[in-house]
Amino acid sequence: MDAGPVKLLSLIADKGKRFIVPVYQRPYSWDEEQCEQLWDDVLHIGHLHESAHFMGSVVWVQEGTMGADGVTPALIIDGQQRITTVNLLLAALAAYADSHPNQADELQFSCDELTDEYLIDSCREGEGHYRLCLSQGDHDQYESVIHHLEDPRAPITSESHRIIDNFQWFSGQLKEMRDPNSVWAGLRRLEVVSISLTQGQDDPQAIFESMNSTGKDLSTADLVRNYVLMRQPLEMQGQLYEDHWRIIEIKLGVDVYNDVFDDFLYDWLAIINAPRPVPTRDVYRFFKDYVTNNGYDNHGQIVGLLDQMSKFAGYYSRITSSSGDDPEIDRLFDRIRALNMSVINPLLMTLLDDYQEGDDLFSRSDFVSMLKLLESYLFRRIACQMSNNGLNRFSLSVIARLRQVKEDGSPGYRQAFEAALLGGAGTSHRMPDDNEFRQTLLSRDFYPFSRCNYMLTTLENAYHPKNPIDFSSRNYTIEHILPQNALAHEQWRQMLGADCERVFAEHVNKLGNLTLTAYNSELSDGLFKQKRDRIVGGYQDEYLSISRELRGAETWNAESIEARTCRLADKALEVWSMPKIDRATIDKYKADKQVKIPTKTVSLHMLGASGLLKPGDRLESLSRKYEASALITGEMMIRVSDGREFESPSSAASHVLKLAGANSSSINGWTFWGHGGISLDDFRSRYQVSQGDMESLDRSKVRAMFWDGFVDFCKARNDFMAAFGSAFTRADHTRYLLSFGSPVSGCNLAGLIGIRDGYATVEFLFHDPAQYADFLEQKSQVESDLSGQEGDLEWDDKDADKKSRHLTLTRHTDYKQDQWDDIYRWLADALLKMKSVSQYVR
Repeated sequence: MDAGPVKLLSLIADKGKRFIVPVYQRPYSWDEEQCEQLWDDVLHIGHLHESAHFMGSVVWVQEGTMGADGVTPALIIDGQQRITTVNLLLAALAAYADSHPNQADELQFSCDELTDEYLIDSCREGEGHYRLCLSQGDHDQYESVIHHLEDPRAPITSESHRIIDNFQWFSGQLKEMRDPNSVWAGLRRLEVVSISLTQGQDDPQAIFESMNSTGKDLSTADLVRNYVLMRQPLEMQGQLYEDHWRIIEIKLGVDVYNDVFDDFLYDWLAIINAPRPVPTRDVYRFFKDYVTNNGYDNHGQIVGLLDQMSKFAGYYSRITSSSGDDPEIDRLFDRIRALNMSVINPLLMTLLDDYQEGDDLFSRSDFVSMLKLLESYLFRRIACQMSNNGLNRFSLSVIARLRQVKEDGSPGYRQAFEAALLGGAGTSHRMPDDNEFRQTLLSRDFYPFSRCNYMLTTLENAYHPKNPIDFSSRNYTIEHILPQNALAHEQWRQMLGADCERVFAEHVNKLGNLTLTAYNSELSDGLFKQKRDRIVGGYQDEYLSISRELRGAETWNAESIEARTCRLADKALEVWSMPKIDRATIDKYKADKQVKIPTKTVSLHMLGASGLLKPGDRLESLSRKYEASALITGEMMIRVSDGREFESPSSAASHVLKLAGANSSSINGWTFWGHGGISLDDFRSRYQVSQGDMESLDRSKVRAMFWDGFVDFCKARNDFMAAFGSAFTRADHTRYLLSFGSPVSGCNLAGLIGIRDGYATVEFLFHDPAQYADFLEQKSQVESDLSGQEGDLEWDDKDADKKSRHLTLTRHTDYKQDQWDDIYRWLADALLKMKSVSQYVR
């Protein structure tokens, strides 16, 4: 690294460099606020005639070697916003000079001078003609500005873009200037620290992350794009951007990409980490951990990551903009989105992924049913004014539960989903039942309800399932049939009766008094018959089904409102229905949640990154009934016999069973597939143990892995095998205790492990209290013999009120797999030591 202060214009004017904004950098993002700050700084130092004004650093790295023309391409790592904006100001100054030839003698700069010195290389054509080359999204706009300076007949692009907007803003400011020379003077005094990195030695990514740039803060989108592309070889960056990253930008919407990318990234990582939440402040760290843990930072694996991101970006776009090709499903996405509950976006993306990629995991009708249930679940809770606190964690637990069902090969995906949403009785995430929902519909004031428009439009379209009305134009607004200002009119007071003020207060905002109209201002506070009979927009000719009571009505009072409220409430119970599911099914999937759902998802990519599996490994079916083989591809996918590739072992196994003509294709792929006789499930367990992730595993499985490893360790120790033989190798290895026989009659020697509580213990057990009392008399000698062994020694009281007595030696330890050999060594030594003191037993 080489760093030093330099005038910014001198850096830009260096004929030996051509600055390039690489594809991994964020698009040009400064707007008027940042331009105004730069403008004020330039004017300030221009007027004060200060020698210099420091405005941060510019970090760049040489791309390749110097060309034959003596120019070195320099990739801007940090500082592109400032350099680009200063160049736009230089272009605006040049355009000012060109359009004011009458001031040529007064101006200290000219159009040709600024253009040739700072903006172009007149000796070169093509890309090399421009001293600054911006990335794809900004490239054409910037070049149109420069080209216009060279040839005023060449148009500046009319496309709305920050590049054009800021150039025009600077041009407008200059038109108001009395003395543009002060701008030129200020620009010449701007100073930066120029930091040049050495390719292959300095780490641009680490420096990029640690920089505190001026201007706009880096978004997560900026950091992630930079992390993904900057780490790749220079020759790959452009191709990866064009073929993969650009597709993600387009799916998320190029114009709003930076605004939505952070939300998309959070939702995607939430799916991956479910049921563990991802703190919003740690999204970038979680992303980097995911890349590393799955081996995507290894050579050639980055395409797999980008393809996965692109797929989920498509899902995100569909659920947030309903851009699919199934009108019914898209309408359901529209309605769910109208509830403004983005917290369930990860769950929606999970359902969509499992529907499209789950190899017939569930049918289209199942998918429609699940979306309708989710909409009902959310709306009932919102209408009944239930708190949404904890809904994020709940939706993540549902994702994890569905993932487990999929991996187990269970056919009950839809059942598991229904059980999750309907099985929360008595908890904060319960779904209001029909009685509670109906009572809310009958009694609540709905006009202040933020989802009132959604409720009424959805009720209306329930009457037109095949040809729903398009309410997206928002021409329809909420209309009070009994006006909010009704009590100001005597005829309304008479219609409401003697107790009109109470009746008004209780009914004006009821569901039965609200409808939709495109003529709200025309109907306004009119009398009921006036509103009914109005030629344009009147109730008499109103075609909305939710307003049918109004067509022939002569009066509108408490009874009318109550009757319509009941009718709409009955319809609402149909629209936002609550399916029936038996208690046994709910309990079944509750048990799955408590026992099976892991706290951390393990993927084939993780097994590959850890070295447990690698591309090219062949998988074989462990099923006695179905023979099959598959190959792990370079992208850590499973390629089956017909060439199809799957991310999920269960999806691959399900597909193989279909090819074999099986009656059912539901199967757990982690237990179906194996490599070298070891199931993928065992490989997954080994990985989780290696990461210290004990909470995700069944305790008996971890204990079996531990004791199996201990047996292998002991077989290599002649002193241990001579002392204990091999009887212990045939014992049940799934228990927390493993017996090592009876060193003397009436006693037993055992090893105990507490994986959750972090201890390993050797136990000398006495069944005869009298025998233990005699042994206790040798306490000082026993402790002397055991003094060299690490651990805490503990004796039972000889008069303890229990059937047996114990002498234990305990060591507190961590059960991460990289420490198992150390625990094995301690256990073996402690068992040998404990057996040696059995000589003191009579």
